Amino acid sequence: MSIPVTREIVSPKTEDKIRDRVRKVTEFQRPDGNARIVTEDDLDAMYEFFTLPDVSDPIYTVEKPVTKDSVLRHIRRKAEAQTKGEGFMLASFDEAGSVTGYFDFTIWPNWSAAEFGGATHPDQQSSGRGRDGIFRSIDFVFETLGVHRLCFTAAQNNIRSIKLIDAMGMTRMGEVTSKGPNGQTRQSLVWEMTADDWKHIRMRM
Repeated sequence: MSIPVTREIVSPKTEDKIRDRVRKVTEFQRPDGNARIVTEDDLDAMYEFFTLPDVSDPIYTVEKPVTKDSVLRHIRRKAEAQTKGEGFMLASFDEAGSVTGYFDFTIWPNWSAAEFGGATHPDQQSSGRGRDGIFRSIDFVFETLGVHRLCFTAAQNNIRSIKLIDAMGMTRMGEVTSKGPNGQTRQSLVWEMTADDWKHIRMRM
């Protein structure tokens, strides 16, 4: 089984609308600064960020081992995905040009579904910004991209993420095999929620 677990085909009109919105993304506001689309000009900064074990180890979409070539491939994959309307990668930067956080989005327009993952720089963890950043990103997926269903995955030993996702009230859907860009796999817990679910969750917060 892979994500999304729930697969409901949408109309071609809805699919095209989602693809168009994904292609038009350039930035969105995060609590640690305005996040923008990552380009090849950001290679050095992204490489420095991904070499931090606390950042890259839990994220299956980051190719291991982390090298400049692997990071460049990732940047190019996400650029190609955005051209197709199927994903993108954003990052926020401090005044020195270092990455403070990033989000990596995968979109399935034909199912009106999305997944995103990301990380905050270790120096900024436990500040509450990571949680706020996730909430804003969920709003972004449903309100800006117009996607109906959102998936989250987490490695079975990623206690920090599991607690956060469970606390948000998302529905556990079992386990899936997550596959990285170089063929590496891991068993992941998976959650889903709809835009309507999120409205109700937001009202309780």
